[in-house]
Amino acid sequence: MSARGSTTFLAEIRDGTLLLRGELDVASVQDLQSKIDEVMIQGQPIILDLAQLNFMDSSGILCLFKTWYTSGHPVVLRNASITVRRILDLVEEGPIPQAWVFDGEGPTVTR
Repeated sequence: MSARGSTTFLAEIRDGTLLLRGELDVASVQDLQSKIDEVMIQGQPIILDLAQLNFMDSSGILCLFKTWYTSGHPVVLRNASITVRRILDLVEEGPIPQAWVFDGEGPTVTR
């Protein structure tokens, strides 16, 4: 449960993509990590569909970095809202490699 009340989070595997619904926060990030572990294939990117994601806190962002580091590929983010794009663009400014790409756009960066 978050400070804002009762929340629901669901990560569903569909055609190799993880569909995220609800609020991704410290209380639900382990659910996402478990689903990522189920679909992870070394050397292959993880694809997350964020169309139904209402909220993501810093624990979700940290999960994206961990997934990028483990897989060796940027996490592909589909259907990210403008707000999520802005926040993640701000996080990635600086000398660190690109840990995610939106809708598969951009270079594939490996460590």
